[in-house]
Amino acid sequence: MGVEVTLSGAEYELLKNILANGGAVLSLQEAVQIYGTWNGKAASSYHVNGRRVGFTSTTVFNDVKEYDNGVALQPELSNNSLDIVSSSANDAAGGTGIRSVKVVYINSSNNMVESAPISLNGTTPVTNVLTGVNAVQWMETATAGSGGVADGNIRLRINGGTVEVEQITANFNHSVSARFMVPAGYSAYLTQWTSLAIGNPMDCRLRATVDPFNRSLNSNYLLVDNLYVGAGAGLLDDLLFLKCPALSKIKGSVIAGGTPNTNRVDVSFDVVMIQN
Repeated sequence: MGVEVTLSGAEYELLKNILANGGAVLSLQEAVQIYGTWNGKAASSYHVNGRRVGFTSTTVFNDVKEYDNGVALQPELSNNSLDIVSSSANDAAGGTGIRSVKVVYINSSNNMVESAPISLNGTTPVTNVLTGVNAVQWMETATAGSGGVADGNIRLRINGGTVEVEQITANFNHSVSARFMVPAGYSAYLTQWTSLAIGNPMDCRLRATVDPFNRSLNSNYLLVDNLYVGAGAGLLDDLLFLKCPALSKIKGSVIAGGTPNTNRVDVSFDVVMIQN
């Protein structure tokens, strides 16, 4: 005689994943990557890469971003319009570099969206390519010429000025800024992060606008975790699915062991996002 068992939503989701994979037990992160759902809700997983070469100080925070390293911290956006320009004429329609890019960003409704391809015009700025931007997640190549990568530094800037918010560096095709904003209607869960120091030791901090007591939204960037990384070394730390609520912001920052441009730090983190 069979026995009827009532499963919770999470238990059912786990059993479904096990049966679908020949008895293999998948982690939440693996299940999200394969199925795009968790417990019947839309879900996604992201690996956020960041890099910084050159630092303004050895006593204050330097955000891990590849753009405008003469400035310590990233600018905070609020319903901004953005322009785009390259330092090379070859990043343009018909050029050998990148011809167009796509930007993943948080719009004025705090939804995470991907732009249509944005055409470049070399060293001539293309204005108002995006409007109503509350945060930039990353920028990537949409189309490229024979070189396959950026010929110059492709900079996304606040409209009408020189304040940079993202960059694809020459010889790359994707931006690398260690930051992420959780869109409306979702919660994000930090699973792990890594840091690598080159040239000098780096005091690395993962920070978020999240109250560590109850995981609620906070107006300040507070400590999530820290790693002190020796020169030429790298460290990884598990974060055990620390929750970050909707509209919170996460970023990597460092106090550098030296300011020469031979110094470099790489910071990355993994985040799982699940619909509320």
